[in-house]
Amino acid sequence: MRLAKVLAVAAVLLGACRSEGLTLLQESDLPQDLYGSPLPTPTQTPGELPEVGSIYLVRDDHLVRRQRQLQSGVVDSLPEALLLTLIQEQTGGRITTAIPSNTVVRGVEIDGPVAIVDMSSEFESAAPGEQQALRIAQVVYTLTQEATGINAVRISIDGVPQQLNPPGLLVTRGEYGQFAPPNEGQR
Repeated sequence: MRLAKVLAVAAVLLGACRSEGLTLLQESDLPQDLYGSPLPTPTQTPGELPEVGSIYLVRDDHLVRRQRQLQSGVVDSLPEALLLTLIQEQTGGRITTAIPSNTVVRGVEIDGPVAIVDMSSEFESAAPGEQQALRIAQVVYTLTQEATGINAVRISIDGVPQQLNPPGLLVTRGEYGQFAPPNEGQR
């Protein structure tokens, strides 16, 4: 009796192993309700930065988005490249920057959707309140664009976290909406 059961199981297994070929499905062809959504395709591979990026400059007390060449090989991440490009921007005419020219980026750390930015003390040098707010808005808008995956920014000066207006350590585009470019929302 036991031998009959073993032979029956063997026959079923052999029948299941027909040589009709194997069909492989792409992950995107699998039903989402059973297996979840496919993994997102990364827009850039680690260590690879785009050649061009958007930074936010100032025209008539509002931000304007401008495409600029990014420095390759100098930094490791898109947020760092964007911030370095913003700080080094030489402007003239109607489009300017509110950030003092001698400001130094001491570091950029990414913690999930938050960029932690450490600037030199020149960043907070004396200026009217609106000029100070424009400086912060330039940094926040440049770092929180869709390509970076960043939603909020924490700014430190020489390693000391700053209480920004409104009070709190994290700031988003919403706090600086009065400076938003006319054609962009406040994510």
